[in-house]
Amino acid sequence: MPKVLLVDDEALVRRSMQKTLIRKGFVVETAENCSQGLEVFKAAAESDTPFDLALLDLNMPNFDGVPAHAAGLELLSALLEVDPNLAAVVLTAYDEVDTAKDAVQRGARSYFVKGREQGLVDLINEILG
Repeated sequence: MPKVLLVDDEALVRRSMQKTLIRKGFVVETAENCSQGLEVFKAAAESDTPFDLALLDLNMPNFDGVPAHAAGLELLSALLEVDPNLAAVVLTAYDEVDTAKDAVQRGARSYFVKGREQGLVDLINEILG
């Protein structure tokens, strides 16, 4: 079963996406900010069950705990330092195409506008092949 890290500061969004992904057969661990996300990711990377994919909210508190536009990109860079082969998808609340393109240039496999969770499941399946 593919293991997914979901990092989003909105509890309702996190719970809803986690439920959807678990129903679709994924193992899902969550974190609510950059620091927690990096911690959970590093712990898994050192275990024998690393993450197959990370879903990172674009706008959430940064590593200093301050809400920041594009903090998810900081987290993306930190995760790719731990695992350069990580498949990551950046989640945006609405269509922020420029920032999303930036995410892909920084190493994300794709970006996804929140709201259509079945579409997200399809994207994850496509990335993980």
